[in-house]
Amino acid sequence: MILGISITKETEWRGQKEQFSNVYHFDATADTTSDSVIDAVVSVEKTIHSPNVKFVNAKAFGPTDGTKEQNVMLADKSLNQTGTADTSGSTAQELAAVVQWDTGRKNTRGGRIFLRKYLHVGALASGQDEAAKGNTPMNAQQIEKYRNFGNNVKNVVGINGASICDKKGRKLPFNTDAQVLPHLHTRQFRR
Repeated sequence: MILGISITKETEWRGQKEQFSNVYHFDATADTTSDSVIDAVVSVEKTIHSPNVKFVNAKAFGPTDGTKEQNVMLADKSLNQTGTADTSGSTAQELAAVVQWDTGRKNTRGGRIFLRKYLHVGALASGQDEAAKGNTPMNAQQIEKYRNFGNNVKNVVGINGASICDKKGRKLPFNTDAQVLPHLHTRQFRR
């Protein structure tokens, strides 16, 4: 069964509370409970988000590779947690770090297809003022932090018997490491 996990977060932006979420899909054919997968993903996500990002709720649903009738809500957990990343200052909240994995597939024009996650982390470490504005690339230490996140979210659920995939269940090639785009990208909130 392909299990979908949606983690909804909230931050203050231009005088309003903005909610955003990241959705992950895992091949949960082994004995995996949706609550344990939610807990594993939230614990990894908290390490890269600044304390000004609040974790609101998490949902598990599936199977995402079946019909609409088969795809049901499996868990809906309220969260009252904040990010734990060691940061100073803040970024524009619409700026997002981009973590991606090469799927090993190509589109019709021959370009690689990536599984991407846009992370509104809320702040970068001190000394990253220009990178926090999106003007310069993040430094190697910052990029490594997000690369570790990508590898951890891909592998942490493996402990619980599931592996990351796309919503149709296509898995990443063996030993696919996470990649991080060096600049923060603008990813607007939906209003």
